[in-house]
Amino acid sequence: MRRALGAVFTLLLATAPGFTAQDPERVIDVRATRPAASNSFEALWGAYRKADAGGDAENARKILDEIRRFRIERNVRSLEEIGLALVARGLDALQKGDRARAEEEFRQAIGLDPYLPDAYFGLALTDLKKGPLGVLPAVRSTLAGVTARLDTARGEYYLLSLVVAVGLLGLLATTLIVALSMLLRYGTLLLHDFEETFGAGRGRAFALAVHGVLMFLPALTFQGWAWLPLWWLALLFLYASRGEKVVVLATLVAAAASGPAIAVLEGRVLAARNPLFRAATLAMEGGPDRRAIADLDAAVRSTADDVDLAYLLAVQYKKAAQYEDAAAVYRDILRKNEKDAIALNNLANLEFARTEFPAAITRYKLAAQAGEGGSSKVLATVYYNLNLAYLQKFERQPADEARAQADRLGGGLTREYDNLWKYEARNENAVVDLGLSREQVWAKFAGVAEGVGTKNVAGRSVGATDLGSLARAAANRLSAFLLVFVAVYVGLARWRGRRMFTMRCQKCGTPFCKRCHLGAAPTGLCTQCFHLFVVRDGVSGPARNQKLLEVQKEDERRERIFRALSLLSPGAGHLYAHKAVAGVLFSLAWYLLLSLTLLAGRIFPVTEAPAVLSGRWPLVMAGILLLVTYVLANRARPDFEVALPLPRGPRRGRTA
Repeated sequence: MRRALGAVFTLLLATAPGFTAQDPERVIDVRATRPAASNSFEALWGAYRKADAGGDAENARKILDEIRRFRIERNVRSLEEIGLALVARGLDALQKGDRARAEEEFRQAIGLDPYLPDAYFGLALTDLKKGPLGVLPAVRSTLAGVTARLDTARGEYYLLSLVVAVGLLGLLATTLIVALSMLLRYGTLLLHDFEETFGAGRGRAFALAVHGVLMFLPALTFQGWAWLPLWWLALLFLYASRGEKVVVLATLVAAAASGPAIAVLEGRVLAARNPLFRAATLAMEGGPDRRAIADLDAAVRSTADDVDLAYLLAVQYKKAAQYEDAAAVYRDILRKNEKDAIALNNLANLEFARTEFPAAITRYKLAAQAGEGGSSKVLATVYYNLNLAYLQKFERQPADEARAQADRLGGGLTREYDNLWKYEARNENAVVDLGLSREQVWAKFAGVAEGVGTKNVAGRSVGATDLGSLARAAANRLSAFLLVFVAVYVGLARWRGRRMFTMRCQKCGTPFCKRCHLGAAPTGLCTQCFHLFVVRDGVSGPARNQKLLEVQKEDERRERIFRALSLLSPGAGHLYAHKAVAGVLFSLAWYLLLSLTLLAGRIFPVTEAPAVLSGRWPLVMAGILLLVTYVLANRARPDFEVALPLPRGPRRGRTA
């Protein structure tokens, strides 16, 4: 497990957090260096800044409305650069005391990039300026900022890396606590069994030596110290209660699953370093980017048999307002395959943008014919666009028929389009381009630091993770340890036999062998405690007093150990007290929260927002949760009292 955890940190620290890998010597395509079109986002933002600086508020508002309109028309999910510029303007207004202007800038940034954490954090700062009434809105805005990236490829990557690292640290620490608690409770029982086997005198010294060697066998055989907790669980599993056995088995399964989890993360780490992956994610959910266009154009030239790259390049051309270049790419695809439904749909969208509605309708119909029998998502999108084209010509009946077909094929998808690509000012919807989904982009570049891993995934049903690679990753040392665990358990069980292993008296804590106490063993009591507390006969006064004194000392010892373990590690005391489920839950919650506090925002990015915006809200919330967990674990003292069976009544003799 230590090697697995080291692999995670090595992989993650070797990557740039913002998908910023690039080749400075890459040749830039001529089309990527063309001057920005008059309706490009770059040109519109420049015009907006000029109008705003000149005090022309009306013209600035109109230009900003145009930016919003083109964002919807070109299916741009995130205009991050413009959003960050608006956040900077909002912070400047906030420093000058203009709270209303700052709030307006932050809300405009959210409108242009709903996935930008900086805008939500800036809005939280503005809410705090309102006084006590703004605390609750500030908390909501902060939570929105923390979760804003989760619906993007970048946020998914950050979340996966953080979850795997935090999960492995929490699992490692919890496994260690479970193993130490069982060792503290059952280690002497195993030693007692060795002493029963080898006898008294020299046999006791030999039993102690065998016990010590067996306990540290993984370290002595140079397997590594990190294997000791799992090894102790295997050795002491025979003595555990039913709840503890369930916890141990769950721990072993979770440890074996860490191999596939690391394999998934390794594939994502390599993909995040790939320049083509960065370009693909920008084409899928980002804004126009000249370097992405250059990378995709070079990839299309070198990998002509991968049509996915051509789709991505054309989408980037459209976002950069290079409509003719995008149309040329789609026409080139159709020359090779005239029944490509994705190219037909997207080319029709370009004709729709030029208000050539009859030509767009004709091409949508061709796309619907080409998409028959294929992906329902592709076909639903084509009919959705066909409905909008008919509405532009005021042909209501065919528009309703097309919309009914779209809803039948993908009702949830069409509702998503209605919410995502809607012109708020005109209460109209934009046509939707087809391309690669986030899962398809991950599947295309997973495990590949340069170039393409899987070709032509558009329109296919693929998972973000290859199941074959997960199966290969599952065959590791941690999963092989399950066989070792079974062998150790079977070997110890056969060695001691069904009734021949040691148990500890639940009242006085004295170890005793089941073979020697057959009558009392089912109750969990030694012979003296059985006669004293259950049978209540045959015990002399001095022996009764001595046993009661031992029971009192055992209760005090259990209480001290519980307090010490709970203070050192919340949940450890419950594990020692046979409260396995509660102990594991407390321990896992404590170490997961502690790992999250130490790693999030320090080693692994979460939002990328600067500290001046995010503040210390996440750290304060984590501290509160840690304190609550610690207090609950120490306050929830388990009951050490043992439920004893009813005393036996006198036997009635038979009457004559």
